[in-house]
Amino acid sequence: MKNYQKKIIFLTLFGLLLSINSVHSQSIKEIEIYNWFDNSIGKNNLDINNGILHTNPYTTLDGSTIYFRDDKFEKGTLKFEGQFYYATSLKYDIYRDILILNPFGASELIGISLVKEKVDSFSLYDRNFVKLNKEQYNLPGFSTGYYEVTESTPDFTFYIKHSKTIQKVVREDGIFYQFKPKNNYFLAYKKSQYTVDSKSDIIKIFPEKKKNINEFYDMNRELRKSDLNLFMKNLMKYINNSLLTEK
Repeated sequence: MKNYQKKIIFLTLFGLLLSINSVHSQSIKEIEIYNWFDNSIGKNNLDINNGILHTNPYTTLDGSTIYFRDDKFEKGTLKFEGQFYYATSLKYDIYRDILILNPFGASELIGISLVKEKVDSFSLYDRNFVKLNKEQYNLPGFSTGYYEVTESTPDFTFYIKHSKTIQKVVREDGIFYQFKPKNNYFLAYKKSQYTVDSKSDIIKIFPEKKKNINEFYDMNRELRKSDLNLFMKNLMKYINNSLLTEK
């Protein structure tokens, strides 16, 4: 019997009827219960400790990396096959779209590439990611993978797809690689899905807010140049708040 099945039986026997909807819906008490269970059965035996050994074949230049932030594990929350795991050591290879686990008790040199089909969502660096399937979004450039969720209400959810481009550099002392961020933006609005990589994309969705959107672009030119992700997050929050106010 798998450990997560044992967990369900264990919690039922003790009358702990937990309603699990998202990474952020857990109470402190629920987190304590799950952590207690994980420690009691031994974290080395958890179902997440299965997968292919992760390797990084790229020697990089100028501090670039294949990872979301840097090449080290950080504590995060993972939902895997419907089960939550807290204070889990993770890092995210955004070039190959792989979530990596450092098994409990193992050297930080060891990482396991988690099976994408079994990962539901995760939180890392106070950022929230969900796995979306290509079949859910019939959009050009959309693929199954991990997407950051930054603005989410029942009718309005904004996603960022983090990725990187690769450039090969041949020098006398060897072959090196450089990685540069390349992100795409998607919006789920009123049961429809959209690509929102440009101002014109956004105005097509919200033509009645064209003036407001143009004003936002004019007022935030410098932010758009220095931090496009933050610019887009702020813009989507601005539009969503405006829609909510109208309601």
